[in-house]
Amino acid sequence: MSYEIPTRLRIGMHANFGGKDYRLVGRVVMGETEDRDTYYWNEFNLMAKDGSYADLVYEETGRGGEWRLFTLFEPEYPLTAADAATKRVGDRLNLTGEDVRITLRSSSRVYRIEGEAPEGVEVGDVANYFNAEAGSIMQVVSWTGDEVEFYNGVNLARGVVNAAFNLPPEPAGFGGGKLFSSLGGSGSGNYDSGVKFLLKGAAVLVLFLIVFGRNFSCSTDYEAAPVKKIPAGPPPLVVGASGKWKDVNYRITGHALVEVNEVGQSFERHEYQLADDYGKTDLLVCGLKPGDKDWTLFTPLAPLVPPSAKECAAKKAGDAVNVDGVGGPVREIFLCSQRQLEGQGAGDWPDSRQCFGYLAQSDYDSLLVRWSSRAISYRRGLKIPGSTFTAAFAVPPGK
Repeated sequence: MSYEIPTRLRIGMHANFGGKDYRLVGRVVMGETEDRDTYYWNEFNLMAKDGSYADLVYEETGRGGEWRLFTLFEPEYPLTAADAATKRVGDRLNLTGEDVRITLRSSSRVYRIEGEAPEGVEVGDVANYFNAEAGSIMQVVSWTGDEVEFYNGVNLARGVVNAAFNLPPEPAGFGGGKLFSSLGGSGSGNYDSGVKFLLKGAAVLVLFLIVFGRNFSCSTDYEAAPVKKIPAGPPPLVVGASGKWKDVNYRITGHALVEVNEVGQSFERHEYQLADDYGKTDLLVCGLKPGDKDWTLFTPLAPLVPPSAKECAAKKAGDAVNVDGVGGPVREIFLCSQRQLEGQGAGDWPDSRQCFGYLAQSDYDSLLVRWSSRAISYRRGLKIPGSTFTAAFAVPPGK
């Protein structure tokens, strides 16, 4: 592990978050150990003129770099350290009048300090913590001895961080990851499929395409007809455009042309990353199939007990699946690849530009699961009229 700074941020820089000016005064390298492996992340100490501070966290996960911003808060219903120590994953909690559920419990250690750390933080310090969430609410409770601290957190898109520090955009690249743990979290990406599993899965899919590519019938009498790829057509939306959908302000921050390969067919489609005012990112798929007039807006899921990539890969068409109450029968199993990338990234791709996936659908919504050898993502999708959404994000003349 190198303790060198892994981002473009440097001590002394200024940033504006929520209209408040902060100065970056220090960096702390944190880590936690799981199964004898230690995972590290960086916490940037931001100080405002009024003396308040925030923690900007950067973590490298199997699906790329992730940013989160944490600020202290005073709970309406506080916990003592003894109370906090009794909490376990799955327990419900109410600190501010809103029920949340504990999703992770662990401990972290301080490995390096550069510049100014938060008051009382020293190299070697160990803190216990747990994460809790409900919908868009993220909370962290951390305690050392009898001292307990409470943090609110929010995921930030990479473009939001770049804009806050007035940095130029980075090269296009798609990334995402686990929600958070501690003030940054461990994104170990320790899925039990492995590279060998990914390669085997690719071989199986290719074999399916070769053997069953013609009307799903196995034959030795003729050569299977080649699968013709259906192009996606021109992009319907523009990166950088802003609009409102269902009272949520969105900005289009990324675009990918995606090639989808299923048994017997291959087609392209456009996928977009949408960031709201708080940096939360959703995935917009402009037609799950060629010719679809309806699009699908996918929001992230963070299941308490997520299925592994190996479990997902064992699913077959028609199998019933359920992830946090979202699911239905599996309709499609596919291999998809990114062909063209634009903007800041789409936050939904596991850890490479090629991944496997399945789509399950019910009468009410759909479940999109995509995975690679090291990481996995889960999203809930709702259909929306493509033409209505296009109008909401139309670029005014002259822009």
